[in-house]
Amino acid sequence: MIDHVSLGTTRYAESVDFYRRVLAPLGLELLRDTGAEASFGVPAHWSFFLYPVAEGEQAVARGMHVAFGAASRAEVRAAHDAALAASAPSMSAPRERPDISPTYFGALFLDLDGHRIEVLTNAG
Repeated sequence: MIDHVSLGTTRYAESVDFYRRVLAPLGLELLRDTGAEASFGVPAHWSFFLYPVAEGEQAVARGMHVAFGAASRAEVRAAHDAALAASAPSMSAPRERPDISPTYFGALFLDLDGHRIEVLTNAG
């Protein structure tokens, strides 16, 4: 099982604010921001980190995406709405995907650097 994920960003301050808004509906909060590292999660488990990448350096790895679990379809919709409100392009609106699973409901968007971000639930 994966314990945590780290992403690089060329737009550090903006990305910290972006993820603060997008992850809030999922119950994940900004736990620390040193300017050199932002940590998100719940107090007992810091699970997502952002690090600044120098302009001109590659921040996005080809084919990589990060998926966040949600407790409900409402949380998926709220996170997707928050991403779009922060100018993220949607790659897939919240919807069922029976080709993935009979209970899958998720959405996909790009963050400010172009990382593919998914929010999903398998709760009915």
